[in-house]
Amino acid sequence: MMKVDLSTSLGGRLGLSNPVMTASGVAGFSTELGGYFDMTALGAFVTKSLAHFETAGNRAPRAVGAASAMLNSVGLAGRGIAYWRQFHAPRLERAKVKTIVSIWGRTVDDYRRAIAELDGCGEFVIGVEVNVSCPNLEDRNKMFAHSPTAVSEIMDATSASQWPRLVKLSPNTHLLDEVIDTCRSNGADGVVLVNTAMGMSLDRELLAPSLGAGGGGMSGPALHAISIRAIYESYANWPDLPIVGVGGISCGLDAVEAIAAGASAIQIGTASLVEPRAAIHVLDALPSVISKLGFASVTDLVGAAHRGGIAATKRMV
Repeated sequence: MMKVDLSTSLGGRLGLSNPVMTASGVAGFSTELGGYFDMTALGAFVTKSLAHFETAGNRAPRAVGAASAMLNSVGLAGRGIAYWRQFHAPRLERAKVKTIVSIWGRTVDDYRRAIAELDGCGEFVIGVEVNVSCPNLEDRNKMFAHSPTAVSEIMDATSASQWPRLVKLSPNTHLLDEVIDTCRSNGADGVVLVNTAMGMSLDRELLAPSLGAGGGGMSGPALHAISIRAIYESYANWPDLPIVGVGGISCGLDAVEAIAAGASAIQIGTASLVEPRAAIHVLDALPSVISKLGFASVTDLVGAAHRGGIAATKRMV
């Protein structure tokens, strides 16, 4: 097996030792996964989304299985940024875990306040994920990620960020291309594609919604094809805009597919809820999978599907 360089970068400001991150929401606020593997091995750990205020989240049940997917309506529960800085951030800093802080809000000004409250965090914070797709909020029809204008306002509100900004987007809109272009035009260092797809299931014994909030966000294997298409089309349109791929990735081959479609890094989401070591398993598998495909580095693999795939490399397995 040839030696594979796993290092990657998201634009000029965010370099990673490897492309594997946790997805926001599945790994807690701090070192919760540290009992399962060395979190410093990750390209980055992404926190559960934080606001400048505390929120209790949605009523139970908050997560149910749905064939090849999971449905959740957690509702972005959390104690807020001030609490995180006091009780969670110190653990990450002591452990030297490279951290990307996910932020969210109910108004544009909430995002501005979230960035302000993060000011002064230690060097362990390497980026901010601006979650503009919050499918668990009550009024889904007014999701920020469905409006280029709203996303532009949030980009302006977070422009004081001292860290690179990755914008997490929703697949639940026909305006996704316009929203991605808005992120690119307004200073985003990259986009995260994609957040959950809207879904719903009924308890078949009660014939009532399975989730306490009614509908929820669908993730897991069923989301993978939606994610790959979003990644592929974004890279085709804006190859200069870095992409973090997320959605249904649970093994090395899933990760390679997302990278070949155009992602420079990937996130492990629902798979971590099934197997807490999922992210490290994907990371361990990548060198062998990439080498067998004939590539010497992650950067060579990024966007390979747009260049004719393996056949174009003349290095068939």
